[in-house]
Amino acid sequence: MLNSINLDDRSFEDILAEAISQIPLYSDEWTNFNHSDPGITVLQNLSAFSMLQQSAINEITEPIQRSLLRLLGFEAAKDKPARVYVSCGIQEPLSLPAHWKCRVGDLCFETEHPVTVEPWRVGKIYTLAAGEEYRDVTYLLGRSIPVDAAIFGTDPEPGMGMCCTLSGRPAPGSQSVFWVQAAKNTGRNPVDARVPVSFAALRWQAWTASGWTDVQAVDETDAFLRSGAVRLTFPQEPLELCDRLPEPAYAVRCVLKRAEYDIAPRIHSFTGNLLELVQRRTHSACFRFAGSGTVAVNSAMSRYGNLFVCCREEKDGPLLAYRPKPAKEQTGRFYRMEQEGGTLLLHFDRESWGYGPAEGEPEAVLVLCWDDETTYHRSLGAVYGYDDQLIPLEPYGHMISDNFSLLAEMTERDGRTAYRLIAPGGTDPDDLCYEILPSPGQIRIRTPGLGAGCRLFLASCAVTEGKRGNIREQNHFEPESGEGLPAKLSLFNPAAGQGGETYETMEEVRLRFAAEMRRPTTAVTEKDYEEIVRRTPGLCIHKVKAVVDETANSVSIAVKPRSEKPDPQLSPVYLNQIHKWLEMHRLLSVQITLRQPQYVKMNVQATIYVKSYHSGARKEIESVLDRHLDFSAADRGFGETVSYHRLVRELEQLPCVESVYELFLIPQAKGDMMYVGHDIRMGNHSICRPGQYLLELSTRDGSD
Repeated sequence: MLNSINLDDRSFEDILAEAISQIPLYSDEWTNFNHSDPGITVLQNLSAFSMLQQSAINEITEPIQRSLLRLLGFEAAKDKPARVYVSCGIQEPLSLPAHWKCRVGDLCFETEHPVTVEPWRVGKIYTLAAGEEYRDVTYLLGRSIPVDAAIFGTDPEPGMGMCCTLSGRPAPGSQSVFWVQAAKNTGRNPVDARVPVSFAALRWQAWTASGWTDVQAVDETDAFLRSGAVRLTFPQEPLELCDRLPEPAYAVRCVLKRAEYDIAPRIHSFTGNLLELVQRRTHSACFRFAGSGTVAVNSAMSRYGNLFVCCREEKDGPLLAYRPKPAKEQTGRFYRMEQEGGTLLLHFDRESWGYGPAEGEPEAVLVLCWDDETTYHRSLGAVYGYDDQLIPLEPYGHMISDNFSLLAEMTERDGRTAYRLIAPGGTDPDDLCYEILPSPGQIRIRTPGLGAGCRLFLASCAVTEGKRGNIREQNHFEPESGEGLPAKLSLFNPAAGQGGETYETMEEVRLRFAAEMRRPTTAVTEKDYEEIVRRTPGLCIHKVKAVVDETANSVSIAVKPRSEKPDPQLSPVYLNQIHKWLEMHRLLSVQITLRQPQYVKMNVQATIYVKSYHSGARKEIESVLDRHLDFSAADRGFGETVSYHRLVRELEQLPCVESVYELFLIPQAKGDMMYVGHDIRMGNHSICRPGQYLLELSTRDGSD
């Protein structure tokens, strides 16, 4: 371990006594050491300052600990809202503003952007074979039927696909979200953005007057290998009824362009036309617009009526406050408000009032909206100019950093009051830099910069419950306000919430860091290589065997993938992905070789005496042979030994077997193996598999 010097090992009295003891070394005239002496008072103050300074230097504060962990590539989790997809069950188009809120228990969910939900739904689902053969799998729409469907069959090929009909015509150019719930328990490792892997490619299409037309798609499922959302943007050409289906209907489909699946994907459920909600509660929102005579705020936050508007009147100029137009016509910085179908319109007129935003200037108009409670807490106080100033954000906690900003009010040289929007996480020492402390509900001013003396106001703030937002499926949502909503609005989530994370305390970070350090990150020993290969992102790894050759400074690794097919081999996708993953963890001087698994088929020739009154003896004997010789399915792997005596003992313990007269283990072909007495030891890259059984069963009296 590295040694460290403890600077905080002396008390105030010790430091003061040492200082007084050295006075005669510097002055023989100073003889009054009483507390009333002004010099002693100065020494007391300096000793106290020295003690505080040494204590501060010796202490490793939480920000320092988090920075050290960041240097090691270990980021602490921050508050992140969960996302959930909701089915609306509507008969007419439903338009919702941004920040529209609904609840599940005490959890609040809201829309991120203005959205219009159309009233169509998925009608039927068909699987599509390469020869345009349709098979009805509409039962995937049933939420309570625990049946999976091999959507591309057991052996996917290019040209296979899935087609779903729509009960209505989506608007041209509109977007829609589909949710795919993939089957679980496939043994697939989580994906890693650093080493992406792709087993297939899909082409999404919609039926128009021109036939099947490609649509823009964002697929989070990796071609149905994992659960996720598929976002489609319909073409500008209107959809038409497709007459190639068993029943004419509006339709979209996906077709395989490339298929190199290790395990054919299976789907548990499929749902379409979903509304995306975020688990958060927005208390204040900030909207930025380019300079224009009219800006539109389509947000539920504007309905509280608590607004603050400021505009930039010239390029690179300051943001200046505007206020509502008074009843009497006069010159000034004003705006006029107007409600139009739930959207707040703000009108500016430079010709009539003398002032207005710079036309076409980016972010020339800034609109702040607060809810009623936040209106009383929007003023946060002044920046005093010292580092690490803490400002409480009561009553808020667990703020989302991506949805947080402050408005700084400062005085220009010409005496005008100007405003500036400041986001967290800045690093410019001449600028106002701050960070959010979500757990206590504070902000820390790291460096005040040129913002010293300014006043801070809450510009945008949203809070979340983090992991609590990852709710289970089939929850019903209740809107906080029924204004403008259909009378019978049924909101439920067909899939569980996902992505919610909670701010980690330093103790939680320490425990997680300690657990991560126990996992091998650099391959040194054989066990390290095996553990790292098993964790290869996106792959289904079943068995691994690593063998180190110290003389050649090389490692040979045999890998068996999981598969529904017998005796699987490593595909080019697997070889490439494992190589990329090992390159991130291997020692630079080590040469790595990946080996395909070798399957040694073991034939059995035996004469066994069975009991005459016992039926089904052959089936029981073959079951024991399969269990003993099939290393690919058992917990045994590469390089294991086929024990002759153990096999004979297991056979003789069967109720139907009287004795084993003779038994021979005969490999079908010479491979990587060796005989050890009567036993057969597989090579380091070989796995035993059952071959052919030639069994002669008879009884002691000679009957078969």
